[in-house]
Amino acid sequence: MAAGCGLGGSSYDDAVLDGASNLNTGKLEKAFEDFNRAIKIDPQLAGGYLGRANTLNMMGRYEKSIEDYNTVLEIDPKLANAYINRAIAYSHLGEYEKAIADYEKGLELDPKADNKPGIFKRLFSNEPNTDKGIRKHLEYLRTKVKNS
Repeated sequence: MAAGCGLGGSSYDDAVLDGASNLNTGKLEKAFEDFNRAIKIDPQLAGGYLGRANTLNMMGRYEKSIEDYNTVLEIDPKLANAYINRAIAYSHLGEYEKAIADYEKGLELDPKADNKPGIFKRLFSNEPNTDKGIRKHLEYLRTKVKNS
């Protein structure tokens, strides 16, 4: 078990921070364990579920990530990041209408989300327009749905 970040926070915070660190350095299995630890410590907080969902998304386990994003949104229905990341999972599964709805909701809640670097580029790795942000990807999905 990880010793935590040592910043004097709660063990829950340590687990979430450990998970985020491992996720950002590509240690997906370790991140998954850390976020599970956070959820076990306090299943009423969204952070552990959000981190685990993002980890599952990165692992290509899209259906399971959607389950966790749903839990996150039950806890905090205004968390734009959860909608946007759930949209990524839906997009990977070819559920474009659901992806579009979630992107739109996420951008409605946080219009600046489109400008944040990092996770979007990694998660969009198998789709066109990934280096141009959420709005470009949303445009791509709308065209794909329209033409299908």
